[in-house]
Amino acid sequence: MKNTIIDLALKVRSVYEQGSREKFNLFSYSFQFPKNSCEGASRVFAHLVSIHIPNSKVAVVEGYDHPNDDRHYWVLVDDLIYDLTCDQFNGFTSPILGENTNPLSKKYSDLDIIKGDDIFVNWTPGGRYDKSETIGYIEHHLAGT
Repeated sequence: MKNTIIDLALKVRSVYEQGSREKFNLFSYSFQFPKNSCEGASRVFAHLVSIHIPNSKVAVVEGYDHPNDDRHYWVLVDDLIYDLTCDQFNGFTSPILGENTNPLSKKYSDLDIIKGDDIFVNWTPGGRYDKSETIGYIEHHLAGT
């Protein structure tokens, strides 16, 4: 199953990159993907995993860095880490896919685990972002891969 999730992660990331190039408002700051896109990218990816691989255990991790008042988000699927935006940080050149640890959890050490409907259904991204349009855009592009 890990390979299936990694394959989905790579496809979804490719769609995020395409959305950024096309200036499609997937989620906050998606036009700068992967920079400042971690919350939306993580919540949408986690939701898609829940849809495409319904027997998986999915959560979004919100890590908080108190000294800098900064947050970073990543996804847990069956206790493995998927961080589609870690390459926005120095020292990373690609996403973390199916690993046991996330080096960023040292900096973002105050962790909140988001599960169930709070991942996506109850999430209000604010602004001009339409979750159903985002999912439609991504699913349309996934169907073409």
